[in-house]
Amino acid sequence: MEPQVAPLHAILELNTDLLLNCLDGLSEEDAFQQLEGGGNTLAFLAAHLTDTRHFLANRLGHPLANPLSRYLAQASSIADVVEWPTLAEQREWWRAVSRHVCDVVAGRTADQLRRPDAHRFPLGDSTELGLIAFLAQHDSYHIGQMGFLRRQLGKPAMSYTRAAG
Repeated sequence: MEPQVAPLHAILELNTDLLLNCLDGLSEEDAFQQLEGGGNTLAFLAAHLTDTRHFLANRLGHPLANPLSRYLAQASSIADVVEWPTLAEQREWWRAVSRHVCDVVAGRTADQLRRPDAHRFPLGDSTELGLIAFLAQHDSYHIGQMGFLRRQLGKPAMSYTRAAG
């Protein structure tokens, strides 16, 4: 693995476990409960991050069929989603796309990582490496939201326990 992508790969792997930890011990009702003030649900954030990892795989030239497309295709916000997959399906899809993305990121060459104009995110570095960095940060941002939502639902704080394997 190219040394410049190794820390980002480690964050992607960590975030893979942390999202699952955010969903740990939740019922379907918990995951789809919207707080009184509104905003995203844990289920929506999990779907959004899974969808984003599919986006990353696609941008890196290794698309993977996205089972969430049928749920999110016409949605621009949580209010637009009319049908939801189960939490078990979301966990399975998250694991699958995460394994795929981590393998793809680990296999990037230095030339690929330097490819210019790979994205238009609010980051000075528009290379492929910048794309990976921004989306690793994006994962972390939303996983922090998920941890906060867990606590607001009266659940224990998200654990930093790592998956065995």
